Amino acid sequence: MSDSRPSILVTGAAGGLASILVDLLTDDYRLVGVDPRSMPAGRNFPGVFHQVDYNHRKMAEIFRRNRFHAMIHLGRIRSSDDAPKAVRFQTNVVGTRHLLDLGLKHGVKNLIVFSTFHVYGAQNHNAMHIRETEPLRASQMFPELVDAVELDYTATTFMWQYRETRTCILRPVNVVGSRIRNAITQILRADICPTVMGYDPMLQFIHEEDIARALLLCLRGDKSGIYNVAGEGAIPYSKAIELAGSTAVPVPQPLISAALDIWNRLRPTPFPKHLVNYFKYPVVVSDEAFRRDFGYEPRVTTTNAVKSIKRGRE
Repeated sequence: MSDSRPSILVTGAAGGLASILVDLLTDDYRLVGVDPRSMPAGRNFPGVFHQVDYNHRKMAEIFRRNRFHAMIHLGRIRSSDDAPKAVRFQTNVVGTRHLLDLGLKHGVKNLIVFSTFHVYGAQNHNAMHIRETEPLRASQMFPELVDAVELDYTATTFMWQYRETRTCILRPVNVVGSRIRNAITQILRADICPTVMGYDPMLQFIHEEDIARALLLCLRGDKSGIYNVAGEGAIPYSKAIELAGSTAVPVPQPLISAALDIWNRLRPTPFPKHLVNYFKYPVVVSDEAFRRDFGYEPRVTTTNAVKSIKRGRE
């Protein structure tokens, strides 16, 4: 008997966030996952999974065989991942453009692109409660974030050019939880956590289950646009370290580069040097538009979201 459920393509399907999201989708949708990475041992994708680069010609065949109702593009390679800059650009920018072109060609009517709040850049004169209309300054200061900004621009250009496709670009704050393995969770999971002496910026966090629900609300909504997505509130970096069960180690700013060299040799997950400014200056966004347009409210407090990080050590 054929499966009459709407089909959804999930990119980045081997990642931790995808594993949480597909649990919410599996009863109502037929799922197809793609990722250049292999599926982690012991994890089963509740649908059909393809390990394939987003630029590969096999992607066209996947679109042809499945009349996708929607595509949820979670497949950005982060700057903290162990991948050369050229590979990140090829996957994040060229690969995203290829996916968007295939979606347009094959009539995908709903598109969600997962970007990041990092695209705004971290600097000492950032406005409080940054809105979606603010310019994206990250690539001006941090060449390592060029691919993230270009991915966002690629999706935004597509949204304005092809109005027949309902497109949402989400810029979430720090996503945390026991199943997430991004830079911020790996930093806070360590027994000691470096800080820049004299700085203690406000940080925003969103729990893994809240961002998965936000993606589900976006999928089932009817709005297009660019949206910041945040959790319940903001807390100082020092408080986040305390809640995560780590110990802060202040480092004088002139020594921060050398200290991170030592840290990165000793730790399995590096502290990306280009993210240091995000631990000096606040990058606090407003998600008022997303709450209004999709009825979103976070269920997990910031305190509990950050506390959940340490369960990933187990």
